[in-house]
Amino acid sequence: MTTEEQKSATQSGVAPELLILMRHAKSDWGDNSLSDHDRPLNQRGLRDAPVMSCWIASENYVPDRVLSSSATRTKQTIRDMLPAWNTQPDVSFSDSLYLSSPETILNTICSDSHGRSRVMVLAHNPGISQLTSMLASKPIDMPTAAIAVFRVNLARWSELSSESDIELVCFMSPKSL
Repeated sequence: MTTEEQKSATQSGVAPELLILMRHAKSDWGDNSLSDHDRPLNQRGLRDAPVMSCWIASENYVPDRVLSSSATRTKQTIRDMLPAWNTQPDVSFSDSLYLSSPETILNTICSDSHGRSRVMVLAHNPGISQLTSMLASKPIDMPTAAIAVFRVNLARWSELSSESDIELVCFMSPKSL
């Protein structure tokens, strides 16, 4: 990207800035009648989601777009995070992010970020850990409710790939707070 393209993208407010990858909060395995997709958060998950949301707000990492799996536990995670943020992101739920591969997550970011500068993806293991590790160029385990924040140097999200100019700036988990 030329300097002029970077300047134009920055002035229009749509240049990618941050990519926030998060694994859903801890889910409940207590009801065997529920499908995996329909499992809710357990008590720890209900506690951890707001804690991580407050951390995001305190670090000024609040996203303006959230791409989330359609699973119950991811929906509950984002629901419990939103009250801590002074601005409300556009939230999109997608079946394709349920138990998705790193490639599917990347493709979803490329196609569904809609010109937003701070995009958060809320998904599941193993895909979210694999993508985090791929982008960080080192192994990173994503326990439940963990967050990895990347600084992105691209003109637009559609250019994002595993070889992109992207830097891990922060990793946080509930146990570390």
